[in-house]
Amino acid sequence: MARIQVLIGCLCAALVGVFYYYAAHASPLFELSLTTTSLFSPVQTVTSVRVEPGAGPQDVVVYLQAPSVAWVQEHRLPGHYLIDIPFGLITEQTQVTLSPELYPRVTLGNMDAKSGRLLLTPSPVHVEVFLQHDWQSPDPSRLDPLENLVLQVPSQEVLAPLVELPKRSAYLTIDDGPWPGSTPAILAALEELDIPATFFLIGAHVDAYPQLAEAIAAHSFQIANHTYTHDYHRLYSSDEFFFSEVAQTQARFQQLGLRPGPIVRPPGGFPLSEALRLSLAQAGYRVIYWNMSAEDAYANQTSEQLVKRIQAQLQKFSGSDQPLIILLHDRWPYTAEALPEIVHLIREAGYQFQPLPI
Repeated sequence: MARIQVLIGCLCAALVGVFYYYAAHASPLFELSLTTTSLFSPVQTVTSVRVEPGAGPQDVVVYLQAPSVAWVQEHRLPGHYLIDIPFGLITEQTQVTLSPELYPRVTLGNMDAKSGRLLLTPSPVHVEVFLQHDWQSPDPSRLDPLENLVLQVPSQEVLAPLVELPKRSAYLTIDDGPWPGSTPAILAALEELDIPATFFLIGAHVDAYPQLAEAIAAHSFQIANHTYTHDYHRLYSSDEFFFSEVAQTQARFQQLGLRPGPIVRPPGGFPLSEALRLSLAQAGYRVIYWNMSAEDAYANQTSEQLVKRIQAQLQKFSGSDQPLIILLHDRWPYTAEALPEIVHLIREAGYQFQPLPI
C-alpha cells in the first residue's frame, strides 16, 4: 500500500513538473482577434501592462495604466492567476512589458480578448496589482450630468429582453429595496399570491439591512442588481462610476451568499451609453428595463391609484401578445396593499406570472 502511495506521489509530481515546464517555456504573448468596428464605441483600452518581480521569490507586481477609472478583480484558478479588467480592454494596442527576471518563469496570456482578462501562468504565490488612470471627475459645480441626459430609453433597448420571452407571460420586478418598513409586507403578499418576483436591490440598502436581503433569498425570490447608491448624479456622471457600482453591488451580494442573477436595472430607467452596455455584456450582465409601471416610487399615494394605472396600461396591451415586465417599488406600504388587485387584473387579462429568466 505504501509503495502504491509513493508511486502515485511520484506520478503527480511528474505531471506537475511537466505542466510548469511547458508553462514556463510558453511564449509570453497575447493571441487577440479583437476589432473596434463594433457599434459600441468608443472602446476604452488599457494602455499599458507592466509585470515586475515582487518582494518574495514567487511574487509579482502588476501595473496597469488606463484612461478610465477601470477596476480589477483577481481570481486564483488551478495553476493560473486571473486579473479581470471588465471596463478596460486589453488589445493589441496595449503595451505589455514582462520583466526579464520573470521570463520564462511566468508567462502572460489573455483568456478572452473581449473581456480584458490578463492571465499569469503559473500562479504566483502573491500578486500586487496597481491601477493608474488618467480620467478626472467632472466639476459638479459646472456640469450636471442629468442636464443633458436623454430621458427616453430607445424602444429597442426596452423590448430587446422581451423578444425571447413566452407570449402572454408576466414578470414582476420590485426595485429599490430592501426597506424594513415595507419589505416584510411585500414578501407576505407574494407568498400569499404564490407568484415569482425579482427584487432589484440597492447595494447600500443591503449593507444596511442584510437580514432583509437574506429573507428575500430565503423566500426563493430572485435577487438582481440596482447599483450601490442609486445616486443619479454619481452614476450618470461617468460610465466608469456606473460599472464600478454594479461590480461593487454584485460582489456584496455574493459575499452574503445571495446568489444574484446577472442582470442590471439602471436606476431611473435612463438609457446607457453603447460603451457601457458593451462592458456590462462582456462582464456577463443583461440590462432589463420594463414596459409597465404602477409609478409607486413616490410618497403620498393610495393603493387604488396604483391599481388604476395598471388597469389603464393593460388596456393598451389588449391587442398584443407581448410579455409584460411590471415595475413596482419596495418603499411604501401601498405597494403591498395594491399587489393582490394588480395580480388579479394581470391574470384576468390572460397573462401567466413566471420567474424572470436569468
